Amino acid sequence: MTYRALYLTTFFSDEWKEPKARVVVTPKDLIELSEPSSRVSLKQVYNCSTTKNLGFLIETYQPNSSTEEKIAHEGEEIGTVIEGKVLIRIEETTYLLNEDDSYVIDTIKPHTFINPTDGVTRIISAHTPTTY
Repeated sequence: MTYRALYLTTFFSDEWKEPKARVVVTPKDLIELSEPSSRVSLKQVYNCSTTKNLGFLIETYQPNSSTEEKIAHEGEEIGTVIEGKVLIRIEETTYLLNEDDSYVIDTIKPHTFINPTDGVTRIISAHTPTTY
């Protein structure tokens, strides 16, 4: 009970400060959005900004892995394959992207990312508005 009281006291005091937006985000500051058991890593670049207008992800797909479900959310997403290959399934259409290919999608349409290869695939992507 004392711990809780101290926590609430700190929360309502001047000691508690909202994190300040950063210019530089280091690897240790990235936020892992995937479950630890997932073969897909989605690391969010987050600088503590309160506006949250833009999301940016560093994505790593292990061999023969995929996002488990068709994802749909408001907004747009743009990305570039920086290593490997990826299949992007948007509704019933599938696109094969190679290294250095980019995509722009309307994210309200259900979409899935699939690494069909025996190698690692890496993608960098941005989406707006941020959904994480």
